[in-house]
Amino acid sequence: MKWEIIKTYSVKNKHCFSYKDVIAEYPDKDRSYLSKVLAAMVRTGMLLKLNRDVYHIVPLNADPLTYSPDSRLVAKYMMKGRDYYIAYFSAMHILGLTDQPGFKTMVVTNRQVQPPIKNIAGTKIQFLYHTYSRFFGYKEMWVTNQEQAMVSDVEKTIVDAVSKPYLCGGIIEIGKAIYYSKERTDLQKLFYYLSRNMSQAAKKRYLFLSHILGMEWTSDHERMLEESGSSFSPLDPTDPDRGIKNSRFGLKINIDVNTLMDYF
Repeated sequence: MKWEIIKTYSVKNKHCFSYKDVIAEYPDKDRSYLSKVLAAMVRTGMLLKLNRDVYHIVPLNADPLTYSPDSRLVAKYMMKGRDYYIAYFSAMHILGLTDQPGFKTMVVTNRQVQPPIKNIAGTKIQFLYHTYSRFFGYKEMWVTNQEQAMVSDVEKTIVDAVSKPYLCGGIIEIGKAIYYSKERTDLQKLFYYLSRNMSQAAKKRYLFLSHILGMEWTSDHERMLEESGSSFSPLDPTDPDRGIKNSRFGLKINIDVNTLMDYF
């Protein structure tokens, strides 16, 4: 029975399944018997138990004592049946906007997950709650050669990044991502996302970075700047709330932006 279960899901190219999936696959089998089989498969290293009733197949050539699955797929499996998307620094890496993989996978959900940081099968996943107004801009993308997961698109990744720079490596890393993705960015979609996101500070950071990086500046940029309010926000909220006030962009320039220019 153990190898029958492995074969069933391997043929379907499903590396993960739930106890409910197994019950549905084998309706003629006693449920307590199937529970015992799955428990035995975990003990013998054929399966990893990711969550209460979620199992991941350990590859035949892997050492079950040291094997750790791709955290992005673990997040996908855990969120089965729920709305989610891989976001922030993790999305930047998937999209090729940074070459740093990060130490954990960041996942946005529209429901609270407790605890927000989970260590599962040697992987670390951080769950971040977004309200309805900010839960948008994602699609299915390839995260490995064999599997897809929900990931924020380029425009939403930029919007999330300028909203919470501390989740994306800071302003310098975000500036690099904005510049290197400029040919792939749909500006109209980005402006729509920035408006829907309802963060004036995020708008100001994006506009400021676009300006100092010498990127295209249009009437839409100017209109958004005019509508961004008169209050001052820190350019990098992870640094002290001080610095020279830039009245045009409504920002306190609290980091050395020349550091960013050194990359170009």
